[in-house]
Amino acid sequence: MDRTVLANERTFAAWIRSGLACLISGLGVARFMLDTWPPWSIRIIAAILILFSAASFLLAGWRYHHLHLRLVHVDVDMVPLGLVRLLSTVLALCSLLALLVVWKIIE
Repeated sequence: MDRTVLANERTFAAWIRSGLACLISGLGVARFMLDTWPPWSIRIIAAILILFSAASFLLAGWRYHHLHLRLVHVDVDMVPLGLVRLLSTVLALCSLLALLVVWKIIE
């Protein structure tokens, strides 16, 4: 059971890492490609990457939550579910805020 719990935490970390990579990629496209591509294409590419990052954060929390519910009866130390939900929600909201900022900056 310890390995299952650790695998769940590694999977959560991988989803968060993927979401952060997409968020940074979207912000990088918006920041550094502004002079090379048309603004409408930069908006679309950045929006897709940033929306994927928000979805990745939410999916990470959802997947962790569902396996966590099946492992509640196990006597193994796990990351608290409330902390995982808070982290996933805050990161998703940060992604959406970044999307709004990028959308307003690129004209």
